[in-house]
Amino acid sequence: MSVRDPLKIRKTLLAAAVAAALTGTGVAFAWGAGDPPAPAPSSSSTPGQDNGKVRKDKSQRPQQLHGESVVKKADGSYETELSQRGTVEAASSSSITVKSEDGFSQTYAIDAGTKARPSLADIAPGDTVRISGVKNGGQATAERIVEGAGDGPGLGLGRGNGHGNGQGHGKAPK
Repeated sequence: MSVRDPLKIRKTLLAAAVAAALTGTGVAFAWGAGDPPAPAPSSSSTPGQDNGKVRKDKSQRPQQLHGESVVKKADGSYETELSQRGTVEAASSSSITVKSEDGFSQTYAIDAGTKARPSLADIAPGDTVRISGVKNGGQATAERIVEGAGDGPGLGLGRGNGHGNGQGHGKAPK
């Protein structure tokens, strides 16, 4: 094979690439020069409306009362996570019992890792709480307890609304 053979191959490939590019460009111009499609009729007469759908306020949407889900942890083991919303039936420094609207009742152990807002001492029977925890065998342990039903408009977290909500982007309110 002579030194000039690779140059011939390169020139041939370059010429083929240029021809393909020009052909493709010509086809694109011809296709784009055709009549534009007629616009589809708009289903919304007023800009900004969601096609007549009214977004429900958070308090009008269905709210989860209680749930149990199994998740795979980073180490490959499985964990059962619990969540519940309801009324406190009994509370002590070592356990809390919560009953949901549908009659489901669960007793959760409280340990040093349990976080509560307000403090556990401020939560009493009759209070409405949201609780999340884990279940190991038949034992449920509370991880977080928050007072309130949580069915108000909220801070907009997770929906792209509010970004900081006047609370300094994650800093404690003054």
